[in-house]
Amino acid sequence: MTSRVVAHSFLLSLLTISAAAPAASAPPGSREDTGAAAQYRELNMTKDPAMAASGTYKLDPHHTSVLARLAHMELSHYTVRFDEVSGSFDLNPSTASASRLDIVINPGSIDTGDAAFDKKIASKYFEADKYPTIRFSADVAKIIGGQSSVVGTLDFHGIKRPLVLNATYHGFAQARMGFSGEATFKRSDFGVNQWVPLEADDVTILVETEFVKQ
Repeated sequence: MTSRVVAHSFLLSLLTISAAAPAASAPPGSREDTGAAAQYRELNMTKDPAMAASGTYKLDPHHTSVLARLAHMELSHYTVRFDEVSGSFDLNPSTASASRLDIVINPGSIDTGDAAFDKKIASKYFEADKYPTIRFSADVAKIIGGQSSVVGTLDFHGIKRPLVLNATYHGFAQARMGFSGEATFKRSDFGVNQWVPLEADDVTILVETEFVKQ
């Protein structure tokens, strides 16, 4: 028997064994993954604010991020995070509006990824010991077509000025609702003008948050 015939016979044997062997089954998902899929199917999400439950809602800090962004030397947009945020509002679904909106940020919780720099910003620029909160408040916010321009007051560094927060309503599910928000202001209007214009005067606030019915 030639070597070519032997090799051919060996290859046929391997193919026969492979064809007879049962296919390996995909590893089953974890119980946690299975539970998450089931919960998602049961959310019954609605985008209609009139279908949400009325009452008082509290901000969920575990599902909230507040970022501040400003240009650095017009080369990049430097972004920082605030780690301590709280808030609440009262919802009236019949009018698709919220009242007594109140968001509070601890300026000492600023997070740049550099602890020493965080401390410098909080103490020297924000004067967090003297002004321990940054607060945005509004009497009413009406949701129209999933959008809301919330006209409120920003209390920052001891100065109060009007501010418009443009918000997107993402929906309601199982006693919680979610929003994205964006607002822009000049920090010099609030007496925080260090390094302008090397560090931009215009600051953009980006918010991602969920509120839970109490």
